[in-house]
Amino acid sequence: MNCRMMKGEINVEHSLTPTEALALMQNARNLNQPEAAFALFQRACQGRKQMLGDQLWWTSGSGGIFPCHVVPRCSYCSFFTEDHFPIDALLRGLELIENMGIRQFHISGGTDLNGGFEEPLLAMVRTIREHSSLQLEVNLGPSFSEQTVMELKHLGVESITSSLECTNPEIFSTVKPGDSLDRRQDLLETCEKISMPSRTMMLVGLGESDEDRIAQLFYLKQFRELYQLRISRFMPFSGTALQSHPRCSPWETALVTAIARLILPDREISLAAGNGTEDIPLWYLAGGGNQLLGVSITRHMPKASPDVIVHEIGEQIYVVDKRKEIERILEGMLLKI
Repeated sequence: MNCRMMKGEINVEHSLTPTEALALMQNARNLNQPEAAFALFQRACQGRKQMLGDQLWWTSGSGGIFPCHVVPRCSYCSFFTEDHFPIDALLRGLELIENMGIRQFHISGGTDLNGGFEEPLLAMVRTIREHSSLQLEVNLGPSFSEQTVMELKHLGVESITSSLECTNPEIFSTVKPGDSLDRRQDLLETCEKISMPSRTMMLVGLGESDEDRIAQLFYLKQFRELYQLRISRFMPFSGTALQSHPRCSPWETALVTAIARLILPDREISLAAGNGTEDIPLWYLAGGGNQLLGVSITRHMPKASPDVIVHEIGEQIYVVDKRKEIERILEGMLLKI
């Protein structure tokens, strides 16, 4: 069974224009007059229910699978690694995840604009395919040629991610001076060209304007193969160049989520890095999607919690199961996976 939801139709009077979308967002921001926010969120929730239904489902993923070769580093990133993830530990982790009943896994972490990941990634996917039936998604930035994307599709990879973060060229080049917005946009176009499902990500709170956010969402609307938009709430990590940059308000990400639901009604709209379990209620209220990241493979030991189960699968390598923690949040919302 493919975890991606089928596209449907939504009954609206007309498609939003950028001007209308901007007005809806800005009117809803003022909670001294909350009626506009209530109406926006209600419309977004109705759209989600009509397009995606009410069935929540788990996914899983990893970070730091490949070393990041972006130089200089992105100004906000603290997740990079300088070595390859050991395949034996990865396979142990995938077996554990599959035995939990989860069916999807995201191979994430690292970018190489010179294509150095292509052969190692293909070899990794072939090895995983020999040991696991998990549906695989790949998120390694614009590291691939069209030929490699086609080969990944041939190997049964479910989707390719090209996280644009922000499509304002000045902001992108300031916070990601070693990366390429053009290359990331080219990857989305390549996926569209060869009918490869794709995902992307918005990083909210870099200093972009509401106009920038609306422009990015309408830019994404053209990609019919884009099945998922992931929304990240900016988090200033210690030791990064943007460690003093303000944390993004959850209200901003909720507004972006709701407007994204209206502009991209049939797409999965998910939480990304920078969000926590405490962000789930507002995300869902704002018309977020049905996918929740419950389990991850990581090199970072999480903080002790009675609701988080940690399995060590290698030297300082862990499978972190947060499903119980998330289920407690959902219970308070009268929701179940």
